Amino acid sequence: MRPRSEAFLRGLLVFCLGLAWTAALPAQEPMYPRILRTESSDLAFRQLSDAVAQSRKAELTGFPFPDLIFFSYVLPEDTDLIALAARLNLPYETLATANRIGESRALRRGQAVVLPAATGVFVAAAPGNDLEYLMAASRGPWEGERRVRIFGPGGTSEFRFLPGARFTPAERAFFLGTGFRFPLPKGRLTSGYGLRASPISGEIQHHAGIDLAAPAGTDVFAARSGIVSEVGVDPVYGVYVLIAHEGGWETLYGHLSERRVELNTVVKSGMIIGNVGSTGLSTGPHLHFEVRIRGASRDPMPLLPRLTE
Repeated sequence: MRPRSEAFLRGLLVFCLGLAWTAALPAQEPMYPRILRTESSDLAFRQLSDAVAQSRKAELTGFPFPDLIFFSYVLPEDTDLIALAARLNLPYETLATANRIGESRALRRGQAVVLPAATGVFVAAAPGNDLEYLMAASRGPWEGERRVRIFGPGGTSEFRFLPGARFTPAERAFFLGTGFRFPLPKGRLTSGYGLRASPISGEIQHHAGIDLAAPAGTDVFAARSGIVSEVGVDPVYGVYVLIAHEGGWETLYGHLSERRVELNTVVKSGMIIGNVGSTGLSTGPHLHFEVRIRGASRDPMPLLPRLTE
């Protein structure tokens, strides 16, 4: 019996070492039928194309959407997500949200992606990036929506699948790198961007941002992730914070009663950076909010989600 017992122990040891080695491996390709080539000679690609065509037909006719199935694909070369979506005849929104990609960017050779065989958007149950937070907050019930689980390269994620849906203008702006989160929990627009009569002097001047009225002390949020590049007290802006974002974008928050961040602080979208006040040239509690691209001001309104009061 002893030789058998030793053999058993040796086998068990090898098995345990194998498990440890497997656990140390990097994340593997999603466990879905694999598309090897994005051409008609590939059976899986033909199945994907047929299912997507049925989905698009359902959008046009109002017929029920087909069953939702998934495929996997390992990129043979660097490519752009929007270009890949066009090659697959899929809306780029579908491809981006299923793979939890929050912004338009290049995909790298060897990267595994999940390919849904239907048109629509996936709303993450547990948001993890700015786009997903925006979608989770603004996407209400949708006709025919389904609860789905996707086994992606980074793990398993739960979603609401909204068949036939597309990005809203605000979601599209976030994905394309030009969108921003609303900087207050609620607010009332009292002065827009552009030429206006100054409330202090009455002179016609260019207003480089927007004014959002809110009670004194209201929390002010970072409109996008970035780094605090400037803080101070200005004769016009009062207590202010300037945040630098990727792509040459900046946001400025003025007339604060106090600031809650320091110079060079790394901030996340939605992080509290200060409180509404009436410092500087101000006629009452409000937030002066500016968006700049490479130093030039832009009208913030088209870049923000719908205003809430």
